[in-house]
Amino acid sequence: MKSVFITGANGGLGLETAKLLAQEKLERFVLGARTLAKSEYAKNEVEKNGGVNANLETAGGFDMTNVEAIEKAVEALPKNKPFDTIFFQVGGVFFTDDYQYQNHNGLKIEKTVFQNVIGSYVTLTNLEKAGLVAKNARIVFAGGEGARGIPGMIEKPVFTPQEFRNYVFGRGDQKKYNPMNAIGVSKLSSALLVQKLAQMKDGNTYVWFTPGLTHGTNGLKELKGIKRFFMETVAFGITGLLGLSQSPKKGAQKYFDSLTGEYGKNGDVLGSPEGKVLGKIVDQLPMNTSLG
Repeated sequence: MKSVFITGANGGLGLETAKLLAQEKLERFVLGARTLAKSEYAKNEVEKNGGVNANLETAGGFDMTNVEAIEKAVEALPKNKPFDTIFFQVGGVFFTDDYQYQNHNGLKIEKTVFQNVIGSYVTLTNLEKAGLVAKNARIVFAGGEGARGIPGMIEKPVFTPQEFRNYVFGRGDQKKYNPMNAIGVSKLSSALLVQKLAQMKDGNTYVWFTPGLTHGTNGLKELKGIKRFFMETVAFGITGLLGLSQSPKKGAQKYFDSLTGEYGKNGDVLGSPEGKVLGKIVDQLPMNTSLG
């Protein structure tokens, strides 16, 4: 691992993972974020943590709902050192009452899927076009146990191929929008993408990895008011006390291990054991037929 690119480097798991990566004395480490100010913030935090020898670069414009911004952000990156390690960590969910859609190339795409999957794929393809993906690169997509369902939290996302197309492209009757279930479908989508990339592209390693439920991240930033306060301080506070969720630092250590190759071979879909949101890292495919 010599040259690293990471999205969502400015908060939660992304920032804690960046702090660990920066201890590797990298030849190049690009901290991607939605804005340059957020990337500069990440750089300052990483340097305060001792990451002063990682040849840090800042890069704004990696807004996963803005394809033009992503294209411009990649175009602005220096082309001298392709990345041998890429981490697509950024994501999120829209806490609204109805389905939201993103228009792209004449298609209407469910917005949580777009932000969690399509934005990263667009970033990857632009990095490839710019010659910034090294041969035999390792590319990790942030997953989530919602891809196989979490009892009492996220309904298991099970689809036929046509039902899946209808969901993603807003065709036909949809169930009432549920933001938590939308997260699950987006994580299912990224798991399918990783497996397809692993089949299509020779040489590189594509891994879908989730370290387990983590509190103290930016995942609830779109949730407002008392609901956010309850989720962040009460719900996640209790799961942390009960050992059902982990700190960003612990989750980041697992992400670091996946980026350095301890977890995951090409096409792997890895996360917590069935029925749990934290624990030993295992194959997720047997837990939901739609994952395969």
